[in-house]
Amino acid sequence: MSGRIVSPTERNVGIIDLGSNSLRLLIVRIHADGSTTVLNQVKHMVRLGEGGFVHNRLQEEAMSRTIGVLRGLAEMCAVYETAQIVAIATAAVRDADNAQEFILRVRERTGIDFTVVSGKEEARLIYLGVSSGLERSDKLRLFIDIGGGSTELIVGNSQGYSNLDSVKLGCVRLTNLFFGDGREPVSPREYASLQAHIRNVALHSFQRIADFDIVEAVASSGTAQNLAEIAAVREDADAAREGRASRASRHVLSYDALIRTVRELCARTAEERRSIPGINPARADVLIAGAAILQTVMEEQGFESVVVSNRNLQNGILVDYLMRTSPGNEGGLPSREESVLQLARFCRFEEKHAFHVARLALELFDSARAQGLNAAAPASRELLFYAALLHDIGIFISFTNHNAHSHYLIRNTELLGFTDREIEFMAALAFFHRKRASRKQPIFLQLDEEIRDDVRRVSLFLNLAERMDKSHRQIVRAARFVQTPDGNLELHMLVSGDCPIEIEEVERGGKLIRKVYDMRCAVRVYREQSEFDRIGTSQRTGGISHV
Repeated sequence: MSGRIVSPTERNVGIIDLGSNSLRLLIVRIHADGSTTVLNQVKHMVRLGEGGFVHNRLQEEAMSRTIGVLRGLAEMCAVYETAQIVAIATAAVRDADNAQEFILRVRERTGIDFTVVSGKEEARLIYLGVSSGLERSDKLRLFIDIGGGSTELIVGNSQGYSNLDSVKLGCVRLTNLFFGDGREPVSPREYASLQAHIRNVALHSFQRIADFDIVEAVASSGTAQNLAEIAAVREDADAAREGRASRASRHVLSYDALIRTVRELCARTAEERRSIPGINPARADVLIAGAAILQTVMEEQGFESVVVSNRNLQNGILVDYLMRTSPGNEGGLPSREESVLQLARFCRFEEKHAFHVARLALELFDSARAQGLNAAAPASRELLFYAALLHDIGIFISFTNHNAHSHYLIRNTELLGFTDREIEFMAALAFFHRKRASRKQPIFLQLDEEIRDDVRRVSLFLNLAERMDKSHRQIVRAARFVQTPDGNLELHMLVSGDCPIEIEEVERGGKLIRKVYDMRCAVRVYREQSEFDRIGTSQRTGGISHV
């Protein structure tokens, strides 16, 4: 069930994306302020386009299989009392001569009414979904989404798109056309023939794209994700065998890693491919065709790597729905801070405490950077602020282990405007506001290798800031790190009254400081602003304790 009765100001909405390969359902609760909470999400590989692209007709077996799954999804939507189901069908249906017959059968047997979108509309929705999860940039990106029946190629930046293309190239379509059931090894000659076909079909799209000054390519499909996973698992294994640190990343796929993966896939039968470490066995028969599309695009446009995103058409359908229906939205989307505050207020956070902790955490971040102690990326500062606002939202579920609940809520809520890695970073900071970030913690080990060091450094500031407002009285007014002329480290706190709880908490946090900076730290407490500002003088009005 949905967990609680939906209030009159809220509504649950089901979003269904029916592709040529996969069928996805996303159930979200939309709150009065336009924020959303994901209630459930499922995916089935129904292969609706299987055998249908040769004669432009959906096959009976594929239709029956898909309708069977749709009946189950309709029942799920009923359980969650969805006020509306937004259902979109793409290439397999729009290219089929019997599309209308299929749509009517679906409506009769499931009650779901599908809208069949054009290729350009599909590209627009993909752009909305994927771009909303990337860092904002005025520079142009190429968005590549390889589906079962079509590939969408979009040029755009964070402000909007400049070119929308949809070409009839998909992993299921090409597998059907070139490899039959896709179960046998693929020879170099067959693969070259496939690439020649891709170049021919996408020729005009490639020519249009070449006119733009594009700085980055983003691949958002399940194909790209699985290729990146295979490449990363292989790099992990190579590094372990050679006794070196792994350079693997699931977020970036290089051209060289793609070529190595393609060679391994082509040399095996589909059954043998299923045993390749990292592969999704359900993609074993169609992954080569998808890889050929990605490889050809990278070669034609000169990209040495692509960023891999797990956002997709479904996210774009949600963004488009919110833009059209949320009150007061006026066609726009929430800013990053607004998106964070929507989640925080939904979880009934203690606003005064959260903003005070956030301010103290930023003061510690800035002072550590000024002293040459903070090597974290500058972008981490903004994410620290948002994580501080959200660090206690887990109390909405339970105070016990609330840092773990905060971590879960941040990772599993649609925070618009953030990349997946940024969400992972903020969730980790929230988790470690009560613990030290170390390899002894499974959540730390699950982090992307590239952000672990920054999480370890930056979580210290949130941890200390939380200790400085343990009583929720905002009695610690300011804080900063200072290095004395003799090279010692001090933590200065300006207080407005007695705060034994906060001082004891900060002293207990001394071990964290030593672990991060490999040096001891003296805590100095001041009651007067003038004394707090007079760094380096011998006159002290507060007590001194060593931690």
